[in-house]
Amino acid sequence: MDALQKRAVDAEEAGDLPLALELWRERSKSDEDGIFYLKYGRVAQKLEMWEKAEEAFTHALHLQPHSSLANFVDSPIVKILLGGLWLKRIDKDRIKSLWTAKDWFLNALQIKRDAPTLTFLGAAYTRLDEIPAAKKAFEEAIEIDPNYAEALYNLAVLEEETDPQKARDLLERAIQIDPGYAIAHHMLGRVFTRLKDLDRAEFHYRKCLEIKPAEYWNYLYLAGLLESKKRNSEAEELYLHAIDLSPEMAGAYEFYARFLEKMGKVTEAAAQRAKIKPSE
Repeated sequence: MDALQKRAVDAEEAGDLPLALELWRERSKSDEDGIFYLKYGRVAQKLEMWEKAEEAFTHALHLQPHSSLANFVDSPIVKILLGGLWLKRIDKDRIKSLWTAKDWFLNALQIKRDAPTLTFLGAAYTRLDEIPAAKKAFEEAIEIDPNYAEALYNLAVLEEETDPQKARDLLERAIQIDPGYAIAHHMLGRVFTRLKDLDRAEFHYRKCLEIKPAEYWNYLYLAGLLESKKRNSEAEELYLHAIDLSPEMAGAYEFYARFLEKMGKVTEAAAQRAKIKPSE
């Protein structure tokens, strides 16, 4: 590792992404492999500098046939990164971006079919509302790797409303594989609420918060559950905590206002709604 590369790594680890971006950009000027373009592009993506990220990944793709990246048996890594970029970017037409992401993932899968790439593809199909295709991608990912928790979780999300028992089974497999999978615990809370098992729902909501204390929406779901169990003081505490956690978010104000209205506190409810910032 040369001095410039080390400075870039140190800046990234310290959370100074603008400095890391500049250092990786400088290091990529003498990059014959494409590796440093990938690092530059990854940081640019974190900073939502979409055009820079796309340029960096595309440059790495052009270098790939003549670089060490080619040692990965015609590796699909750059195509997966480009797919991930288009899946997340928000500076272009959203539907067109998702179609582009899907095409990159399909291209990568022609080189190697694996669970992570199929799960990315399923995510793109889900956001395009192509649910049968999304389920098929997640199911193939699970068939290839039965222990790929991300695919189990994503398939469970699609099954939540129509087949909550299946969703429960998938999620329980996911947390058995990864006990610290916070969002899977949150989803289990939702599924057990649908199945009318409120004690188990509460357990998983609380487990989610134990793992990830800043999970905003989990506070609101748990508060609603406690409200249904007539534990109003606990519910109110959670609504207020969610507001403190993300005061810019409208959800907690609205749910807390509805809670107050049920308590007959109409004036207080109106005061909470008045705090909601207008959408831009």
